[in-house]
Amino acid sequence: VRASAIAQDADQNYDYASNSVVLHLEPGDEVYIKLDGGKAHGGNNNKYSTFSGFIIYAD
Repeated sequence: VRASAIAQDADQNYDYASNSVVLHLEPGDEVYIKLDGGKAHGGNNNKYSTFSGFIIYAD
């Protein structure tokens, strides 16, 4: 499963974006963020990302 997002400039100081995905995972599965094509979110030295995961219910 792949989820992607495209962000635009919000103003001259900050950019922002949001996305979400719901996955059914098995023990040992890995979830990670990968930037395609060597691109980074943010400009200059402002390259920040956050990642959160939650168990909605256990099988």
